Amino acid sequence: MNLKGVPPECFGRVTSFFYRLWAEPALAPLHRRVGAEVPIEEGRLLDIGCGPGRLDRLLAAACPELTVVGLDESPGMLQQAAKGPNPSNLEFRLGKLEEVEFAESFDFALSVLSFHHWEEPIAGLEAAYRALRPGGRFWIYEPNPEAADREIRQDYAPFWGFLRLPLWLARASFRGHGFTRKEVEQVVRPAIARSPFRECEVTDAGSTLRLSLTKNSSL
Repeated sequence: MNLKGVPPECFGRVTSFFYRLWAEPALAPLHRRVGAEVPIEEGRLLDIGCGPGRLDRLLAAACPELTVVGLDESPGMLQQAAKGPNPSNLEFRLGKLEEVEFAESFDFALSVLSFHHWEEPIAGLEAAYRALRPGGRFWIYEPNPEAADREIRQDYAPFWGFLRLPLWLARASFRGHGFTRKEVEQVVRPAIARSPFRECEVTDAGSTLRLSLTKNSSL
C-alpha cells in the first residue's frame, strides 16, 4: 500500500490525455524550477513516474550532454509523452521500476509528484538504489500542504485561461497527494530507513518538500 494509505491511482488513456491537456501546463512553473535545481548537466538521469514528459524534455533540451530516461508504468501516459518532441538524448520507457533492469545505470534520479503513488514504496526505493551508480543521488519532490501561499502561486500556472485552483483547493489536493513535515518524520523517513538508502535530507523547495537520498559511494 502507498504511504498515504489511500486507494491506488490509475492513469488510463482518458485520464492521461486530460492530465497532459490541463495538469501539465499548470505544472510548467514547477517543472522549470525543478529543472533549474537539478545539479548535473551530463551523465545519465532517470525520471521515475515521468508522466507525459514535459520535465524530461526541458532537461534534455537544456543539457545536451545529459541522457534523460523517463520511466512510467502507465501506457496512457507514455502515449501522451510520445506526442511531444523527442531529442536524441531523451528516451521514454514503459515499466514498473521494481521490474526494470537498471543496475548502476544512472548518476541521478528524480521522482516529481509521484512517490505518494507508489504501491510498494520499500521495493521501489530498493530498485531506485540499484539503478544508481555508487554516490548517485535520488531527489523526491512531493507537495507540501504547509507551503506558503506565495510558493504555491509561483509553482502553478492557471490551468485554463486565467482560471487557477483556489488556494484552499490546492492545499486540499496537497494533503491527499503530498506530505507534511510531520508525515515525513512519522511515515516517510521510517520507510526510507528500511531501504538501502537508510536516511534522507528534507528541504523546503517552493511548494514542495524535497527529499534527498544518496547511494553509498563505497560500494
